[in-house]
Amino acid sequence: MNHNKLSLGMYHVGQPRWDQNTLSGRLKHFIAQVHPKYILYSSSQLDECKLALNEHYKEGQAQKHPVRDLWRAQYAVYARIHPDTGHVVPAVFSMPGMILASVPVCALMVMPGNSALLGSFYQVVNQSINAGFNYCNRNASLKTSTAQMVGGYVGAVGAAVTVASVLRNAITNSPRISASVKRTLGTFLPFPAVASANTLNMILMRNGELFNGIEVFNADGSSAGVSHAAARHAILYTALSRIIMPVPVFVFPPVGVLIIEKISNLFTRFPKSRLPVTVILSSLGLYVGCPLAVGAFPQKLSLPADKLEAGCKPSGDLVFFNKGL
Repeated sequence: MNHNKLSLGMYHVGQPRWDQNTLSGRLKHFIAQVHPKYILYSSSQLDECKLALNEHYKEGQAQKHPVRDLWRAQYAVYARIHPDTGHVVPAVFSMPGMILASVPVCALMVMPGNSALLGSFYQVVNQSINAGFNYCNRNASLKTSTAQMVGGYVGAVGAAVTVASVLRNAITNSPRISASVKRTLGTFLPFPAVASANTLNMILMRNGELFNGIEVFNADGSSAGVSHAAARHAILYTALSRIIMPVPVFVFPPVGVLIIEKISNLFTRFPKSRLPVTVILSSLGLYVGCPLAVGAFPQKLSLPADKLEAGCKPSGDLVFFNKGL
């Protein structure tokens, strides 16, 4: 896909609609990508979007479609096409698909009264979704071996289950905590477990980048070589975003439920309403939290040329690379 800026009125081929140098611009950019409708786009529909953006709208030609349609096609490509490979990302592991698949799992994780076995099962399912998302949205300028993928997945699932189990046992076995407080604290257990496991999941699934480096580019788009320093920066900023992500997903819903319990007798009168309310709060947390976490840092990062390895050949003071999701 051609990423050169091509002005067509209010539309720019291959460019985000909002300024990616600002947090608000990145937040709007990723919110636009998580619409569930993009999950339903077929490969042929996505090919039509790419064709429209790459071939039908040339410099100097009149626009044949409304600007709204151009932006819709652009964000369908952002949501479902990998920026490095140009291949279609499987629907369930695209950002809108991952969010939708995570809603019931995350809601069930913060429900009170989960047993250790059930909580571990939810962690496995959640980390399986995360592992697929990490792999399908990794920086794909270099290949990742099957052994690295399997090792990353097993390590991430093990970390999630271990952290959750250790914290659960610490709370359960504490004689200083009342039963009601233990029940409340249990609803917050997924946050530290998922925050730590998400980070380890991403690092292990993308450890090939740390070993092999990632491709960096000059300002004109030409390759400047492969850099381990750029890989470390990409992993660091993605890890920070994975720590941010669970806050609205695993803190906001249980806090919201606690507030509802304090100000109303909804759950007393309608005990079965707790689950749908939690699902609604989890959905809000996911649809706000994921774009906020992913957009916390620019997708396209830069690195000073003097920080690169000797084998790289930058043409300017900075090189650029894809952070990955």
